[in-house]
Amino acid sequence: MFCFPIFAKDLTPEQITKKKEVLSKVIRFGTSQERKQALGELVRFPKEESGELHKLLGEQLKSEKDMGMKIAILKTVGDLGLKENSETILSLFEDSNEDVAKQAVNTAKKLGLTEATPPLLEKLKKEDFTKNSNALVLYINVLGELPNGKDAAPFLETKFKEKFNNADVRAQIALYFGGVGYKEAETVLSEVAFDDIQPTTLRCYAMNSLGKLKADSTKPKFYELLDSLKKTAGKLDGKKAQSLKIYAIGALVTMGDKEVFQELNEFARDDDSMVRLRAIEFMGNLKDPKALELLEYKRDRDPSPKVQRAAKKAIDLINGKTNSGDDEKSSDEKPEEETK
Repeated sequence: MFCFPIFAKDLTPEQITKKKEVLSKVIRFGTSQERKQALGELVRFPKEESGELHKLLGEQLKSEKDMGMKIAILKTVGDLGLKENSETILSLFEDSNEDVAKQAVNTAKKLGLTEATPPLLEKLKKEDFTKNSNALVLYINVLGELPNGKDAAPFLETKFKEKFNNADVRAQIALYFGGVGYKEAETVLSEVAFDDIQPTTLRCYAMNSLGKLKADSTKPKFYELLDSLKKTAGKLDGKKAQSLKIYAIGALVTMGDKEVFQELNEFARDDDSMVRLRAIEFMGNLKDPKALELLEYKRDRDPSPKVQRAAKKAIDLINGKTNSGDDEKSSDEKPEEETK
């Protein structure tokens, strides 16, 4: 085994030279455990001194036979931002080992490789959209984050419109539309979002994207939905109603709707603590001082400790104080599905 100080500033020029030599040998000849440790050291090594080591890493990526090491090298290439290995990374999209292929796709996402979009789209076209799979969801999500991932939007719109395709896959496509700003999907997203017979997750994710797309024409439908949820309180499945409320309000907040404050004020008094929690988080995001009196009450008196903490953070946001972040579930995460 080998050991060096973690921080390069603690090393003399002679020690840096020695460390480079040792790292080079370990990466080439060490055991898997030693090589993975060396990769961790390489990430912390001064970039201005790492040219030869980065070149060696690219060579190892091409020749590596051990699947676990290949995955580790791919991760390190992504961490180091070594775009010069793009050709090798793209070739590994078709690796016979599924885990290696998935890591190659994730590394391409981390590096923001625009050249990854065409091969990813081809892989997408070979997938069965009637079945949910980790690979299919991965491809959709990565395309949603690549700089030119919007190129896949027309194909995915076709798949989204095919109602026989898997509902969870269609939900991921709905999120993709919002992520890439594909406004051409507003109509199909609206049709799904306000269709009572569609699965809750699919509807909620469609709402999420309508908010991101600033689909102002759908605002009346959102208010109609919220009004309907009030009228059917106690009759609709609790988890379904909770998710629809949260996502509908969230979409209106994301659109910057000026009338949403009254809805937030009302849902902040909802019997469902999760609905109160999200309404209060949204109030914090809006940073409207009119909410302070209600938020102070919720901070001091709400029966839910989670709501109390959310109210305190919202007050800090409105008052311009640094917020440490919320460790609760984000409204972008999967909503609770209704009871079957």
